[in-house]
Amino acid sequence: PQVGTKKVYIIDEVHMLSQAAFNAFLKTLEEPPSYAIFILATTEKHKILPTILSRCQVFDFRRISVADIAKHLAKVAGKENVIAEPLALHTIAVKADGGLRDALSIFDQLVSFSGERLTYQDVVKNLNVLDHEHYFRITDSLRKGDVAGALMEFNAVLQQGFDGHLFVTGLARHLRDLLVCQDPRTLELLEVSEELSVRYATQAAETPRQLLVKGLELMAHCDERYKMAKEPRLLVELALVQAVHSGASPVTNGEGERQSTEKKSPDRNIAAVKEPAAATPAHSGSRPMPRPAPSDPPVATTTTAYVPKRRMAGQVSIKADAVAMEAEKRTELEADHEGEMPVSDRSVNAVLLLKVWNDYALEQKARGRNSLHATLAAHEPQVAGPGRIRFTIVNEVQENYLRTERGDLLVHLRNALGDPGLALEVVKTEAELKPRYTPMDRFKLMAEKNPSLLKLREELDLDLG
Repeated sequence: PQVGTKKVYIIDEVHMLSQAAFNAFLKTLEEPPSYAIFILATTEKHKILPTILSRCQVFDFRRISVADIAKHLAKVAGKENVIAEPLALHTIAVKADGGLRDALSIFDQLVSFSGERLTYQDVVKNLNVLDHEHYFRITDSLRKGDVAGALMEFNAVLQQGFDGHLFVTGLARHLRDLLVCQDPRTLELLEVSEELSVRYATQAAETPRQLLVKGLELMAHCDERYKMAKEPRLLVELALVQAVHSGASPVTNGEGERQSTEKKSPDRNIAAVKEPAAATPAHSGSRPMPRPAPSDPPVATTTTAYVPKRRMAGQVSIKADAVAMEAEKRTELEADHEGEMPVSDRSVNAVLLLKVWNDYALEQKARGRNSLHATLAAHEPQVAGPGRIRFTIVNEVQENYLRTERGDLLVHLRNALGDPGLALEVVKTEAELKPRYTPMDRFKLMAEKNPSLLKLREELDLDLG
């Protein structure tokens, strides 16, 4: 365009110029024409040559805030004699994503559809935006530990024709807004209407911060993997179940259940034996544990640890050492089955189990634990019965990895599958060795199917070794 005697040249996305184009343009800027004004527009200022930036006046622009767009739309609605609800204008401003031109275009289209009165329901219906009520209800379900309520609310969203990915990003935004409401210093980061700000403040006061942080982490993880998932609905439902269990109140039905997430330790068992019976606190609702008589010495119920005997020279027993080491390994692998958690009678979903197992294996691979990932991915876990999972290993290397990782893996499976009494059984089997065939063996097998090969061998006098 031309302004008076000046010609204005606007170069959009100037950072995409090649190196040769930048050098040519730099020569023009060193001795610019008196009648020319150059306006360079870019979203990546760091890619422009410093020699060009030094010859320019830099103006940094930012997106228009949601509140400013809503105020401007309210002024336009007043001039056009359109009665618009504040929440409807705020929804349009959010959808415009910082662009005032887009906001005015959306406002014009909605007014032409609804007439002189613009309501929040009209905006939600035409812009394919999820109502805030869904997010408020599902957050209440997460806080109360209501798995069924959360899943049914997500199903209602899908029944309305909304994409699951849109639901995930919207719920993450809702949890983020609740989190910033819990601290007065971050209230200015909340971009909602005044009508909704009161509801956000009320729900933020009732929701634990741990639930919000864990929910944000789960939604971000789900958002990252949604497009690559073969079962996206199952992925979202699993994230909701995990969020529910992270926000539910801990169950305190007894001392045994409170210790279910703790790994067994030989030191803890020894301390429990040495501790006098009078020092054991009584818990309401817990089952009284049987105590041995004072006159009787404590009897070990687990496998007796191997105590090497002192031998004379030349009397070393290698077989006894090997048997003791094998018994010790077997005791460590089966330690989690010994009375620390009541046996569960819940049925295990095989599809969900395989999904959770593979996700845990991929997580270990992302952390650089490739050997552990290979161990977990070598075989698929099997459902051995109600509340029981069986996993097969074939060598001592896999056995060592499972012995180290078993506690964390079992805690992850219990939380993900929602079964605190879940048990993991590790079975070691010998790897099947495939027979190795010599060239003569292969020739005999081929000759059985085609006897003419014997005649061919005799005529050509072939030597098969």
